[in-house]
Amino acid sequence: MDEQDIKFKLLSNRSITIEGAGNIYIPSIRDIFDLNMSIYNEYLSALLIDKSALEAEVDEDISNFDVFIVNCYHNYSFKEVSFKALNLFFKSEPSIAMEGDDVFVKISEGRIDRNNFPLLQKVLMLGNNVKLTSPESEYKPANSKARKMIEMIMKNKKNKPPPKEKMDLFSIVSGLIWKDNAQSIDNILDMNIFQIYNGLHTTDKIENISHTVTALYAGTIDGKKIKLSDMHWANKME
Repeated sequence: MDEQDIKFKLLSNRSITIEGAGNIYIPSIRDIFDLNMSIYNEYLSALLIDKSALEAEVDEDISNFDVFIVNCYHNYSFKEVSFKALNLFFKSEPSIAMEGDDVFVKISEGRIDRNNFPLLQKVLMLGNNVKLTSPESEYKPANSKARKMIEMIMKNKKNKPPPKEKMDLFSIVSGLIWKDNAQSIDNILDMNIFQIYNGLHTTDKIENISHTVTALYAGTIDGKKIKLSDMHWANKME
């Protein structure tokens, strides 16, 4: 499925079809808050498992789904969290099944396997404004000395305290509720996370353009340095 098609589905708060598996439903903010945000984040963490984030080197033929299913087999806690997550998103009770040497997760409308697991992860990432990240993706050693230098860099990065977040989902939801945008509390809480972040970025863009135009008319900024065609509120967001 094309990324643009996924975004249209998310923006309209509709279910998204994962080929071979069935329809996935992104919960509303209200449903997430009822579940508890910490539990929801735990669900996402399990389903967005990333082989490149593992400490041990993994063969390139091994997929994220392979790592996922192995963890389900050998880690009961991981399987419990993962199956609760799948039940939430697919509204179906999952189970592990086999056909010959092929291992997959059976759900009522179909199956989740290494063929459609990448699309599942893509939908979850887009729908929840998250990305898969590899801790060493920005550093590629050329030799043993370079690897030692990388290990030192990564160690220093781990020891460095993470920067404080200026905003989180709670502050964004709270801000959109009380912002002058004609949205009621119920309307905001019925949205999904994609809609919330889309609302944040869109209102920010509209306000920034409004402030810039006001400053142009007031003569407080140099209009020669601004390309007016890039200032329309309907321009694509990066």
